[in-house]
Amino acid sequence: MKHYLNILITFLIIISTQISCVPVQSTGNNTSKPTRYYPDLSFENKSYQERINTVQLILFKGNRMASTHNPVMELGKNDRLLLTFDDINDQQQQYFAKIIHCNKDWTAKSNIQAMDYLEEFNQFPIREFEFSFDTKLGYIHYEWQVPNAKLSGNYLIIVYQNNNEDDIILSERFMVHENKAGINYKMSVSNVVTKRRTHQELEFEVMLNKINIVNTGSDIYPVLRQNYNWLFAKEAPKPLQISDGNKRLTYKFYNGELNFPGNNEFRFFDISTVNFKGNGVANINKETKPITTTLRIDGPRASEAYREWEDRNGTFVIGNRERQNTPLVSDYFLTEFKLKAPQETGDIYIVGEFNNWQLSNKNRMKYNTNTGIYQNSFLLKQGYYEYFYFVEDQTNNSIEGSHFQTENNYDILIYYSSPQIRYDRLIGYTEFNSRAAQ
Repeated sequence: MKHYLNILITFLIIISTQISCVPVQSTGNNTSKPTRYYPDLSFENKSYQERINTVQLILFKGNRMASTHNPVMELGKNDRLLLTFDDINDQQQQYFAKIIHCNKDWTAKSNIQAMDYLEEFNQFPIREFEFSFDTKLGYIHYEWQVPNAKLSGNYLIIVYQNNNEDDIILSERFMVHENKAGINYKMSVSNVVTKRRTHQELEFEVMLNKINIVNTGSDIYPVLRQNYNWLFAKEAPKPLQISDGNKRLTYKFYNGELNFPGNNEFRFFDISTVNFKGNGVANINKETKPITTTLRIDGPRASEAYREWEDRNGTFVIGNRERQNTPLVSDYFLTEFKLKAPQETGDIYIVGEFNNWQLSNKNRMKYNTNTGIYQNSFLLKQGYYEYFYFVEDQTNNSIEGSHFQTENNYDILIYYSSPQIRYDRLIGYTEFNSRAAQ
């Protein structure tokens, strides 16, 4: 089996001994709405068929697996991406992949051709696949090595079947960045008095010493993300100050413009075994097909004091305790989530890396008026999962609560967009932990 699979299993063992798409929120005034490309395509991480599961875009730096949840590559470096997914099917399908260069806010295709950003013809057959074995629910595991891009910016992989680009089964985002902009950053509690106990505030500077940009105030677009997902992301407003001959841009504000809710540490559960109940599991039924598991009933945490534990900020890891040599023997469980809480006026969603952080009807918790319990079920491959209850249109989550002490990862993406260039470049990137940045 592939080298990365052994690394994933090792990661799962470490975790078990110790006891993660919505458009970017803009704080500026950009009102342009570019024409969308592919009428049935969402420019986000998404599975378009129910049978397509456990999609991962795995980042390697050299021969080392660097991330399973943050596919950001540096242009010209020895970085590479591996796309993997399962098709719950007993017949091998003809799948093809295509790569689309997108604009900075993921709303449209760029005004460049594939020959500008790829060395090869933009239609890639996915030939590498293996069948699961000794699993109640059979599936086929596919892998595809993503070719390197020649330009920086936002990219979307689409996978379609039978050589029909209208028959899309999945889409996945990745980014390629240049090293043209230096970034200094600092994290602190909010400057807004009413948010000092619940929010984290970011300030940063962008240095443009490696690139000449005439209109720095209007052509630079920083995007900030919390925990590498687009649900908790926002575009920064125009810089407070531009100095050093238009080379230094300062983003420091005093009215909450760069505030993020600290949220809470992620909930988690372990379904890496069928022989006993792992962390967070209330019941396992091995007689059903697929195997069914019920998680322990969750409750609101908003009124509780902050409690620290080491989490992975919403990620998941695939693995099987009984047979750790290959994920092809890891089965799928129909996993039921339960939340006992008063009925909210707004919708409650369960989100994490496992479902692409999407606020969709599929991820919405359904309220049972007879039991007073919110419920939802997902078909999940064996492994370790983290998740979070998200209440739409609430600054402070009434289910999870929000604490400035919560440990989060952040990254900053610096886009260069100008009428004088044909595409939006990603000229700078950095990532950091909230506690290390204080």
